[in-house]
Amino acid sequence: MQYQPIGRYIHFGVALWHLRRADAGWPVHGERDILETIDTFFSYLNEFNLPVTRRAAYELEEFRNELAESDADHTLTKDESTGLVQIIADLEKTLFAESGGNLAFIVTDKRIDANKLLFDMRSLMSPGTFDLLPGIAQHDFVEAGLCIAFGRSTAAAFHLLRGTEAVLRHFYCSIVKRGRVQPLHWGPMVKQLGSRNKPPPMPLLDNLDNIRNSFRNPTQHPEKIYDIEEVQDLFGLCIDVVNRMATSFIDRHQT
Repeated sequence: MQYQPIGRYIHFGVALWHLRRADAGWPVHGERDILETIDTFFSYLNEFNLPVTRRAAYELEEFRNELAESDADHTLTKDESTGLVQIIADLEKTLFAESGGNLAFIVTDKRIDANKLLFDMRSLMSPGTFDLLPGIAQHDFVEAGLCIAFGRSTAAAFHLLRGTEAVLRHFYCSIVKRGRVQPLHWGPMVKQLGSRNKPPPMPLLDNLDNIRNSFRNPTQHPEKIYDIEEVQDLFGLCIDVVNRMATSFIDRHQT
């Protein structure tokens, strides 16, 4: 998957429009003049994966190379401007045909900021929390953010619950040094944490149990499907317990 700001497409269109209306007397050399605009147009054909149009642009490339040999103060002649406009008009047919098969997806607004879901999962957790997570949990929460941003709600739920369980195991093992439950299953870990002389805060344990019973266990069954609103609610629940585990972890190691 490749992220591309839509401004790049706008600049591509501007370059095409600029060449389409080239007129006699326009400067050929220099910043934002004809040669630079042609080069920019070619770079966008490569960037946006339009190889057919790029191959079809051989006349434009020949035209560009001829212009490049002109004097530094050269401006388009009437014949040159007419020839360039015609080359672009012909090339547009291929460009529009090829680009019609290239799809771009627009991320729609969610209750959670889309840019943070895509690029900054760290900022959606309490300060310092993300960096305390084991690598697999960081991966799962980043993937969950991408899935929510692109509307893949059920996939996002799987990543959220996997990430939360990974954090729980890390948290549990940091507290319980001997007599750990085997295997490290969600329910037994929470139960043993709650039975300790100095258990983690009850709101944390209660919330972990709620996520296990209400979401984690049902999600393991193939009939469970999430919609975008439900998975955003789950996101809030999972982030809450992850923040609480991180806070409790820090408190225990500072005392």
